[in-house]
Amino acid sequence: MYTKNRLFSTASKLSHLTDAQLMWIALLISLPAFLIHLGAVAFIGDEAIRSLVAYEMNLSENYLVPTLNGEAYFNKPPLFNWFIILMSELFGFYGEWPTRMVTIFFLSLYAWTIFYFIRKHFDQLTAISMTFMMLTCGRILVWDSMLGLIDICFSFIVYLNFMVIYHYRQKERWLPLFILSYLLCSIAFLLKGIPAIVFQAISIVTALYLFGELKRKLFSKEHLIGILIGVIPILVYYFSYAYYVSLHTVIQVLIEQSMQRTATHHGLYKTFIHLFTFPFEQVYHFLPWSVLLVFIFHPKFLIWVNSQAFIRFNFWMMVLNLPVYWLSVEVYPRYLLMFVPMFNITMFYILQQTKLLNSWYWNRIHILFLIFLLIAANFILFFPLDSRIQYVDGVLWIWLASTILIIFAILGLLGDEQRMVLWFAIGILILRLTFSAVVLPIRAQTCSENKCRESCLAMRTKYIGNTWYIYDTTQIHQVARFYTTYFGSEIIRKTKDPEIKNGIYLVDLNLYPDFKGRIVDTLLLEKGEIIQLMKND
Repeated sequence: MYTKNRLFSTASKLSHLTDAQLMWIALLISLPAFLIHLGAVAFIGDEAIRSLVAYEMNLSENYLVPTLNGEAYFNKPPLFNWFIILMSELFGFYGEWPTRMVTIFFLSLYAWTIFYFIRKHFDQLTAISMTFMMLTCGRILVWDSMLGLIDICFSFIVYLNFMVIYHYRQKERWLPLFILSYLLCSIAFLLKGIPAIVFQAISIVTALYLFGELKRKLFSKEHLIGILIGVIPILVYYFSYAYYVSLHTVIQVLIEQSMQRTATHHGLYKTFIHLFTFPFEQVYHFLPWSVLLVFIFHPKFLIWVNSQAFIRFNFWMMVLNLPVYWLSVEVYPRYLLMFVPMFNITMFYILQQTKLLNSWYWNRIHILFLIFLLIAANFILFFPLDSRIQYVDGVLWIWLASTILIIFAILGLLGDEQRMVLWFAIGILILRLTFSAVVLPIRAQTCSENKCRESCLAMRTKYIGNTWYIYDTTQIHQVARFYTTYFGSEIIRKTKDPEIKNGIYLVDLNLYPDFKGRIVDTLLLEKGEIIQLMKND
């Protein structure tokens, strides 16, 4: 009985922490959670492409024309590669840490932007809660925050564009609204291409309709000036780019990249299946906060959404942009990250409205959060029993610290129901901290990408005096492409000439069984395949 009373007393005392103190606790946990072992696991495919393009720009000293193995790369504009170059030069090398720190940098900007704009409409606690809800959504927490991909940066720019549109409309400053919005669209285009234009078209029309200004402003002078000024970064880049490469080719590829995910490439059957499975997949990927989707079935949902101007804007902007992905078959959850704060603030607002009627929903969500953290606590308590733990240094201290922290979060959630969202987010961050400290080192010892990285380093070190080539259409996949290039400090170009002296050829003998030369070694690729290293003496 004494122990039970002591626990409840401690839980009650935690409710006396201020909102700011809780925010700093969450931030202090976030730093190691997102940074520990960030570079332990080698690149996955798309990361390797981004870093290889950036590194080849650095080697060639041509920062306008993206290339892969010396050939023009048209699939993405170069802006994200420039960010990788800047971060890599700051770190002094190209690799996992610099590339992934670009993601962490823009994730931090994204989090601050959410806090800044939510604070304009709601209290400090809501702004803090929305910030950490975004950081702890499943897709970001256990996947995208650990990878050097474009999508968090792109989503930040798109979300910032949404907020610029709303807040400059509130001030009736139409010319700055359009100029800034189209400048952000240009930045988004230089990150990812055609999707930025689609977002802009839908968002401008939707916003003007919601503001009741569609007829007056869609073809207005301010809108036209905004477009003309806003697209200047795109025009400047492609005017310079056209000196090296045909614009017709790059535009063709950018359109193809956007269309390849739609029904035109996948057919009606796959599209129909996707229409049905899409919402269920996204609920899974964006757990735990996606459970709040249940509130769309509340009979007063739309009444509450439309009763508050900022909530109304967020909800309908999200809903009307979402079909772009719902109708596209080949869609990854990371493409939807710009909608996360919009979903969160809408559903949190609805949750608060239900509490004003009665506390039934609020109490059930509170119990659900407690159950989840108790399950997480069991994961932490028993992870030392896993035999793979031998790979982890200092596991006893990790276990002790994680156990204390998760108990702290559970007690806070138990005794401070009013701030349950923030306490739950802190608990999830502790789980990510444990994951980073324990799971990533284990993964680093076993994943195929790390074995590929080791093989690339060994082979480049062994044949350091030779120039490497990819023979004809031999495919060595993205991860090996980056590491063979980086460890050799040279662009590995494709060639059809089998008689280059002192050259090492990467050859797929399944494609070219009659290649004239001798096998000198083998290279392990990320999917377990073997590519022969051949030399023609």
